[in-house]
Amino acid sequence: MAGETMQSERRGTNLDEETFFIYDLFRMFWTRVVGLFFREIAERNAHLIPRTGPVIFVVAPHHNQFVDPVILLMHAVRRVYFLVAAASMRRRFIGFYGRCMRGISVERQQDLAKTGTGRIRVDDRYGEPTLITGLGTRFATEIKPGMKVALPKGVGEAKVVEVLSDTQLRVAKEMKELAAMELLTRTDGTSFKVVPHVDQDEMFHSVYQRLNNGECVGIFPEGGSHDRTEMLPLKAGATIMALGATAANPELGLKIVPTGLNYFHPSKFRSRAVIDFGQPIDIPPELVEQYRKGGAAKREACDELLRVVSEGLKQVTLNTPDYETLKMVQAGRRLYQPTQHSLTMAQQVELTRRFIKGYSVYRDLPEVKELRDRIEDYNLQLRYYGIRDHQVDTMRIGRAEAGALFVWRLLWLLIMGLVALPGTVLNLPVFIVTGVVSKKKARAALAASTVKVRARDVIATWKILIALGLVPLLYTTYSVLAVLFVRRAPLWAAGLVAGIADWPSSRIYLWSWALAAFMSYTALVFGEQAVDIVKSVRPLFLTLILGEEHTELLARQREELSDDITELVNELGPKIYPEFSNTRVPVDLLLGDGKKTHDNIINGSADAFHRKMREGEQALRQRMGGGGSSSNLRQDAEDASSSASSGLRQRRPSKYSFSPPTPRTMATLNSISPLEFLTSVAPPSTAQPPHHPMSDSPDCEEVETMESPADAPNPETTEAAAPSAVSRTSAAAQQYQGGTPATTGPSTPEPQNGMFDFS
Repeated sequence: MAGETMQSERRGTNLDEETFFIYDLFRMFWTRVVGLFFREIAERNAHLIPRTGPVIFVVAPHHNQFVDPVILLMHAVRRVYFLVAAASMRRRFIGFYGRCMRGISVERQQDLAKTGTGRIRVDDRYGEPTLITGLGTRFATEIKPGMKVALPKGVGEAKVVEVLSDTQLRVAKEMKELAAMELLTRTDGTSFKVVPHVDQDEMFHSVYQRLNNGECVGIFPEGGSHDRTEMLPLKAGATIMALGATAANPELGLKIVPTGLNYFHPSKFRSRAVIDFGQPIDIPPELVEQYRKGGAAKREACDELLRVVSEGLKQVTLNTPDYETLKMVQAGRRLYQPTQHSLTMAQQVELTRRFIKGYSVYRDLPEVKELRDRIEDYNLQLRYYGIRDHQVDTMRIGRAEAGALFVWRLLWLLIMGLVALPGTVLNLPVFIVTGVVSKKKARAALAASTVKVRARDVIATWKILIALGLVPLLYTTYSVLAVLFVRRAPLWAAGLVAGIADWPSSRIYLWSWALAAFMSYTALVFGEQAVDIVKSVRPLFLTLILGEEHTELLARQREELSDDITELVNELGPKIYPEFSNTRVPVDLLLGDGKKTHDNIINGSADAFHRKMREGEQALRQRMGGGGSSSNLRQDAEDASSSASSGLRQRRPSKYSFSPPTPRTMATLNSISPLEFLTSVAPPSTAQPPHHPMSDSPDCEEVETMESPADAPNPETTEAAAPSAVSRTSAAAQQYQGGTPATTGPSTPEPQNGMFDFS
């Protein structure tokens, strides 16, 4: 068997050399396109990916449709082949790229569902709940045993075991959901769909063949994309693949790598994302033996492995029961400040995950409830003022200094705006069309889904696809118009085109194309920074209007809230982690491999201009910092910071009345993820991520929360949940070294758009 495996690996290697050129070419193309869409994509723990042997990447949450696979391809050191819905493979454009990327087609039952004739109901809910009666139905010709009947909006479905007549059939189990029974017990019944049975043997054969060749397969176990704040129930497909392949080839050496995707506004252009790889999971031999027995033992083996995979995914994802909880936890994490170490974006996501875990354990404490209410009040005030948390400290200056900075930044805004204006105008049709079409597609996806909240998960995909077709067409149109303008220039423009009038049309066309691309580049660089400046101007404007007396109150409120949160966390930390460090700087957080992949020419150019602006600001503040109320305010802030630092070195006696976690609580906590205790503190000289040149608009904290669901407040007004200044949030990572949230929210109805649905 080992010899056969080696031969398979050699065959796979030869296949790589002969046929993978197209795969690598399209992979490079799509990673560059998606890399342009996002401002930064960071990764954690990519070194954990096995360099050789078969691997199944289990990726969740599936928040960004066709963008999610590309982000994995950007960081996986291996070639990964994804399972793609057959319905998508049948589309002309997506199917073409899916085949070029060697995607594995999988037929989904719901894609083949057809509306049944007539209506159905249950006549005897308590006596015979599995007997379905039809009204004007044709069961005998439309339905066969093994198929399923599905109710509207995914409220319930059941497998048909016997067709009695055109108007009667029997299902395997009762549909007990309240919404399902309400529909089935109506006098006129309910409409239904017939879901055919799909034979997946061909798909499993393709997966087993790839794994036996030592290749990697990617799967999204939730079954479909969504925009919820918690993971959906996982399908059993990945575990069946893993156990089935290992049962057929015990020497396979297959590993499962849990992979978490975390977005900071997934549908917005130039937003940020983090991909986190978990510890590879081996396939336990005892589960393989249990799988071979078949029947109930096989299902139990799949369930157990699915539980292990689910726990692995919890260690690399953010899971909260609702958007409000996520927003509150992120605000608490920003306000926690035991040290001044800066954190990368990936480390901030990991820290948020640990805060969710801590909150899930202590959420019922009176002290925690009180701080939660104060955080909500603080966020409400931020929304009232229209600013973000990291901008509060920038308001602690006098009117004179605020006025000078206000004028300085307006000048820079004018310069950057003028440079970005031509490219913005050129690409305005792209922004308009992509926005309109993507929202239309989102509404269509929402209507067809039973699990989406606002269907934000499809917007980024459609923006990219539309821009890919529209931008070249638009630039071609501009270039043709340029050629026509030069050839038929009016008298008033004769002087403008005199130098290029003798050029051949092809040369004019190419130079026009290049000029349009360059103007788009400048618009992207300068426009992005202009938006950052606009966001930084409002705190200065508020200081000018309200005066330092009012803005100081909000700054002091933040400082007091931050101190109380820091003290409470420092008291609770040792209760969960016995080796909780005084300075709370987990080595793996400070020295983690959360690197950026997008320090490209665009970000580098933008940072260069910001450094110039910042140098001018520093010189301006030095000239004006010779006294006055602003100087006193800064001195007060430094004194408060100094006293806070000394308080960390010598903690005060606890004023809280909590008790250590009970054994049951600790057992629950340990079941979520392994405890990793804090060890030592990295010296201040440790390499840290570069700070954004604009101190009150740091690059790694411009956005933080995911797209808000429909039941949350207006996402445009909830920016208070955005990330804090690095100087505030950096120290937050110094709290928990464990792992994942203890709560994944209330159970969610199993999605009907899942990739697998094995009964």
